[in-house]
Amino acid sequence: MKRLVSALLLLGLMVGGVSWAQDGGSPLAPAEIPGEALYIPFPVAITLDGDLSDWAGVPVSVVDRGPSPSANPAENGSFTVAVAADTDNLYISMTMPDQNIITGQHGSEYWNEDSLEFYLNLSGELATRTYSDTIFQVNINAGDIGNTDPAAITVTGVNGSRAPVQAFVFKTDDGWGFEAQVALNGVVAPTHGLEIGFQAHANGASSADRDVKLIWSNADKGDNSWQNPSVFGRGIFFEVGRTDIPVPALPEEPVGFEMDDADWSALVRASWEGYKQNYIFCGENCGNNMGLVFDPNMGYQSVSEGIGYGMLMAVLMNDPLTFNTIYDAAYQMMLDPETGLLNWRIDNTGTITGFGSATDAEEDIALALIFAEKRVERSEWTQHPERAYGEYANHWIDAIYEYEVGDGRYLTPGDDWAGEGQEILNLSYFSPAWYRIFDDFQGTTRWQPVITYGYRTLYVTDGARLGLAPDWSTSEGGPAYDYCNATGRPLDTCKYEMTYDAIRVPWRIGLDCIWFGDSRACDWSKRSARFLNTLPPDQFARMYDMNGVSVVDYQNELMVAMWLVAAHAAEDTALENRLGELLYGYAGSVLGSGYWSGTSQFYFGQSLAWFGAAVVSDDFRNLYAEP
Repeated sequence: MKRLVSALLLLGLMVGGVSWAQDGGSPLAPAEIPGEALYIPFPVAITLDGDLSDWAGVPVSVVDRGPSPSANPAENGSFTVAVAADTDNLYISMTMPDQNIITGQHGSEYWNEDSLEFYLNLSGELATRTYSDTIFQVNINAGDIGNTDPAAITVTGVNGSRAPVQAFVFKTDDGWGFEAQVALNGVVAPTHGLEIGFQAHANGASSADRDVKLIWSNADKGDNSWQNPSVFGRGIFFEVGRTDIPVPALPEEPVGFEMDDADWSALVRASWEGYKQNYIFCGENCGNNMGLVFDPNMGYQSVSEGIGYGMLMAVLMNDPLTFNTIYDAAYQMMLDPETGLLNWRIDNTGTITGFGSATDAEEDIALALIFAEKRVERSEWTQHPERAYGEYANHWIDAIYEYEVGDGRYLTPGDDWAGEGQEILNLSYFSPAWYRIFDDFQGTTRWQPVITYGYRTLYVTDGARLGLAPDWSTSEGGPAYDYCNATGRPLDTCKYEMTYDAIRVPWRIGLDCIWFGDSRACDWSKRSARFLNTLPPDQFARMYDMNGVSVVDYQNELMVAMWLVAAHAAEDTALENRLGELLYGYAGSVLGSGYWSGTSQFYFGQSLAWFGAAVVSDDFRNLYAEP
């Protein structure tokens, strides 16, 4: 009813309070329904040249709202957006006041500096929650100011590289903007009253990182357009000269997402194939396929964490060729013969660039070897000809216990850290489900104190009441700042917040609940679930301080995937469906391109997204316990 009333109010009114015609010309279409629908006049003769004089009469919307508005109107305080069409192309112009243009500071992460975005859903399915080949996020950044070749524009965003877009980027008297052309290619033929999905965002950085986020569509309250097209607004084609104003269709009633709506196992398998292609067998960047797991975001170096992740994925995916490739390469190039553990980092020429071990990597490798041995016992795999999986699993577990456990009960971050696991530890390395398997595999009980004291530390941290763990702490649960100051570590690398280390805690603890039913693990997962259920959309499933305040203004696939494991372990079906819907929203590129979200740049995010999806698909299962 609200949409109908808003539209009827436009009858006879071609100019509204928040829109006007470009350059003061006679309006060619009605003003927008603010934040819900804008009208796209057609056919309008526009030349893509960066000169907006031919936009006369096209309605312009001004947007100054969003989750992170600017306090300074002259510095990313608002943006304008206008849309028009001819018979073959859609045209979009956007501008933003910007007295201090920040560009080229964040690599390809243009969303973290001054950039403007528009989103198009040309699929005809306006209620869809997932991206398809005709749904685009197009991010255009200020770094292209002055570029004279509109076809050579830098475009990022989900499916952005596939969008048939050209643009000119230019300075204005008070900032910058662009004029863009999107070829419709017969996918959409402008007709009076036809609706498409449309959205516009502005990212603003006043000094370094993004501190302003403005959003046109009222439905997108948490910066979710890049993962969920259903929160776009509408663009409605308006034939110039017509007097009847199309009323936007009422939105489709949302259908509740159920976990079974997604084929999680298909997504897991497709993203494993993409993982191999992007991080293991990626040619020259991967050291001419030397067999390690390489991180593009670290200049294609490989870290031992990735070795553990890759071996776990390979054994769970029943891929012995890739498993042995990673196992052999890591053993030959990264092993420290003195400890029997891996050095933590190596470049793609085979040069060690980070000495000493990382405990989480070693644990994952040991578990992967145990799982591989079980596959041999079940005649699914052939034993490794030189280093039998079970034998070397024993060596690995012994080395972890000798070099990475302090006082028989405290887990240390690695073999060269002082403090015996008491002055500093990393709770995202604490893997109690793994330790139970280690003990059973070796016929020992020595890992039980590590489990006991790990849970003790977890439950005395400041975030325990909310099911939140810090990245780094002491064994008494407090910040490890004294250790960091004493050893010269920057405090921002010893965070007492739940960021990119501790975000893995829901996964590691959740599996101890799922596999072994440990009451402490299940209680922790339930605490996390209760906390998540209290959050508004713009704070949901992110990273937090120990009081539950979000410390990031965005959400991504790895956060959602890790929290999904907590919901699954807590058996909170409603929360699991909510998080599953979000993770499925990141899966638009998985079946076609093999990666989650809109880019394969971030190996860490792809890894954690895989783990979360594999848990709910039951592909991440306890192979040791299977008959």
